[in-house]
Amino acid sequence: MTRYTLSSVLFTIACTPLWAQQDEVIGKAYALDSDTLVYVETHRRLGEQRHQVQYASPEGDVFARKELDYSVSKQAPSFKQTNQWAGELIEVEENDGNLRLRYRATTDGDVFSKRFTRSDQLIVDAGFDQYVKQHWSQLTNDAPLEIDYLVPSQTTTVSFSVSQTECLPNTAAQAVCFSIAPKSWWVSIAVDPLTVAYDPDTRHLLRFTGRGNIANAAGDYLSVDIHYQYPESNQGSGE
Repeated sequence: MTRYTLSSVLFTIACTPLWAQQDEVIGKAYALDSDTLVYVETHRRLGEQRHQVQYASPEGDVFARKELDYSVSKQAPSFKQTNQWAGELIEVEENDGNLRLRYRATTDGDVFSKRFTRSDQLIVDAGFDQYVKQHWSQLTNDAPLEIDYLVPSQTTTVSFSVSQTECLPNTAAQAVCFSIAPKSWWVSIAVDPLTVAYDPDTRHLLRFTGRGNIANAAGDYLSVDIHYQYPESNQGSGE
């Protein structure tokens, strides 16, 4: 069966104006099946429109990096991600007003390339976070929205429905949660819904639960529960 994955915006968090004064944001990713710490994300702002993420093992060894550029689009940024665990490479670049994807699964694997047309529904990687913020009122007033999410490992887009949902156990009491679920029944067989939790006041992402954007050495994407820590109050730490 084809394996689909949705990037953690998603879930690497977008460098939005709400983040503009943050020095560092930390995301601790735990395995869903064991609650074992799998990796740690460190998010840094490089400029007004640029955002960097480093992924490190629990021992502190950096094994993956990502840089995002939101200068053209907040919800469909350009980005480059390298993953030493799997040898995976993902590049999404500007191409005559649209986007060009380059994807390589392993260090010695073939590089696949495809172009995508920008649209109001097209979401790329951490652009989902900005999309939620832009559509907050609709989503919190029981108005499900449809997005086309770029899935680099399949060099295609997949339609998902985004809607408000009940939060998972052990989520911060004040959080507002959303579900991201595939619209097609045949995709739903391979992809479980994702759940994201936000602080309703700051609209900071507090928690992401589901299939993430990091593949292990075998090329399998990890199902994780990520809790985010903010420097001003450590909110979203999950601890």
